[in-house]
Amino acid sequence: MRLRPFFAAGAAVLLCAFLASCASTEAEEAPQEAAAEPPSPAEASPTTEEADDSGAPSDGPEKAPLGEPVGWAAVPPTTDDGEELPELFGGAEGETVTADSAEELAEYLTAEEPLVVEVSGRIDLDGDVEVGSHKTLTGVGEEDGDWAELTGGGLVIDGSRNVVVHNVLVEAEKTALSVRGDSSYVWIHGSTFEGGEGPLVSITGGADLVTLSWNHFREAESALVIGGEDEEPGRLRVTVQQNYFDGTARNNPRVRNAAQVDVFSNYFRANGEYGVQSEYGSEVAVTGNYFDGAKRSVTVDENNPGDAEANGNLLVDTAQPDNQGTVEDPPYTVYMSPARDIPDIITAGAGVGGVRWG
Repeated sequence: MRLRPFFAAGAAVLLCAFLASCASTEAEEAPQEAAAEPPSPAEASPTTEEADDSGAPSDGPEKAPLGEPVGWAAVPPTTDDGEELPELFGGAEGETVTADSAEELAEYLTAEEPLVVEVSGRIDLDGDVEVGSHKTLTGVGEEDGDWAELTGGGLVIDGSRNVVVHNVLVEAEKTALSVRGDSSYVWIHGSTFEGGEGPLVSITGGADLVTLSWNHFREAESALVIGGEDEEPGRLRVTVQQNYFDGTARNNPRVRNAAQVDVFSNYFRANGEYGVQSEYGSEVAVTGNYFDGAKRSVTVDENNPGDAEANGNLLVDTAQPDNQGTVEDPPYTVYMSPARDIPDIITAGAGVGGVRWG
């Protein structure tokens, strides 16, 4: 995959718009003791001797308008005749409402009309909550203790189209967020997912044109699963951009039967088993990320392999990637944070209360 500049912005973090080069630091594998406490973000930040990326920056826009989606979710939809349709907007064409209870949240998120649903503080869910088409769910709390926190259940986007989830913390016993049932044009942005016995987030069942950006995955063994063993070909186009995989042992993501998954400018810290894995013929590009203490950065399943093309990643105490095959450039422009600055940028901006939009 060739690197190309992409538009991105954050209200809390000003990003430099130039490409990181392809210099990686070759380092030892992370310790295998699963019980070892992962280092703090401050301890994980590299010194110049540990990690260095060189090369000339390339020209590109410094930022995009706030609230503009990125990645696969930003690719304009078209009709069968090639006519472009309105781009992803969530519920922005509808009214803005406030949900103060689980009952109100479920009512608004399943309403037929477009809605922007605002939440703040803690809401205890009684099981999973469905999210219908043309909805924006956004947390509006301004500080810790007032942020939107959903507990006792997860969010399910099943067969829906044009959905934005932004600035919420979801803590679930199983999966915090599921995108499935041929859902499309879904943007998961600036949120935190924690706890859970299964993957924190799953994107399966023919879902397509999905972007996960500026999210924080923590306090779980499995972070993100994209696809399964029985997926139909040609779908599961997903962008995983500028997220924080914080001590999640595996599935960061695990990709199966996916048409194309682009993983770039993410921060992987203390991932005890592996960072990214490609299986079942998936096409996965892993570009310009920062791996610190991942036992393996990028792997390909031996029995059911997929393609994985790794370029420009910075590795600290992490084994070199398993490259196999090549992956096409995506049909959208790509913004890359400078690789050596990723720990500072991502820890400051990822998750609830971090980057507001962009």
